[in-house]
Amino acid sequence: MAESEAELATYVVPLQKSSILIPGEMVAEIIPYEPLQRIQDSPDWFLGFLGWRGVQVPVASFEMLTIEKASFSLVSVSSASLVVLQALGNRDDFSYFAIVAQAAPVLTEITESQLLETEDPVEKTELAKARLAADNVSIPDFDHIESEIRRVAFQG
Repeated sequence: MAESEAELATYVVPLQKSSILIPGEMVAEIIPYEPLQRIQDSPDWFLGFLGWRGVQVPVASFEMLTIEKASFSLVSVSSASLVVLQALGNRDDFSYFAIVAQAAPVLTEITESQLLETEDPVEKTELAKARLAADNVSIPDFDHIESEIRRVAFQG
């Protein structure tokens, strides 16, 4: 009898030019895009704070944080989403952060054999790049992303 591969519930999050994969257990909620509280003199990738369930959640653009010269614009505010994520580890400074998606993320079950590693260079915000079916996807380095958010949003 063949051993079956473990499936991982994963969100495929569409960005402007690519997609990222986020483990399902990290996603606290996906909500329609709404105006954010901007912070003066913050980097372009830091989009501001979202008031969510009584908590101020820092919001980042993955693409702008990844590619220093990237620009950010929503294809359509009506189709954009904010993906609220649980921060890794038990840190006192913040428990949640959000990433902007250009459209609603799709929950799918992925096995390791469905991800094919690519030779594409990995950016500072990525652990790896892969192909999933016909799509190029990035696997984010959440430790790096969270440390950048902490540095800008909480001066830490």
